[in-house]
Amino acid sequence: MVCVLERSGTEVEPEVKEVLDKISVEFIKRSDDMKGVECCRAFIGFKSIRSYEELVDALSWCKVVFVLVTTTLCPYCKMFKPIFARVAREFSGLAAFVEANADYVPEVAEIFGVYSTPTTVTIMNRRAIDAVIGFMPYPYFRSYVEDILRHAKCLSN
Repeated sequence: MVCVLERSGTEVEPEVKEVLDKISVEFIKRSDDMKGVECCRAFIGFKSIRSYEELVDALSWCKVVFVLVTTTLCPYCKMFKPIFARVAREFSGLAAFVEANADYVPEVAEIFGVYSTPTTVTIMNRRAIDAVIGFMPYPYFRSYVEDILRHAKCLSN
C-alpha cells in the first residue's frame, strides 16, 4: 500500500489512492534493487523527457523524482514550468525534476492517471506517493519539495 502524504489536513480521495497504488505496482515490477542508492546520483536540475524509457531512467538515478505532466497549450503549465525549473535548480543533486508533455509522451500521463494539467506527481523509491493538480506558487512548491526531501531523509533540518 502506498503512503499518500496529506497536506493541510485534507483527506486524499479513495480514487486518487487507488490510482497511486496501481502506479506503485507498475514501478515495483520495473524496479532494480535500490539498496545503497544515495538520494540522487548523476542527475542535475530539470529535464524534459520524450519517452517513457527516459522516465524509467530518471527513476533509476534518484530516490525522489518530481514529474511535472504538462500539455502544450495549457496556460497554467506555461506559468508553472519556470517555477518548477527554478526549484529544480535549487535542489539540484537531491532529487530529479522531470517534465513530461502529455502531447508527446501520453503514456506517462496515462500511467499516472493524469487528466488535468499541470499535475506534479511525486515518486519516492519508485513509488508514487502524491499528486498535486494545478498551478503552485513558488513559495508553496518550494516548501512542498522541502517537505518531501526531509521525509525521504535527503535534506537535513
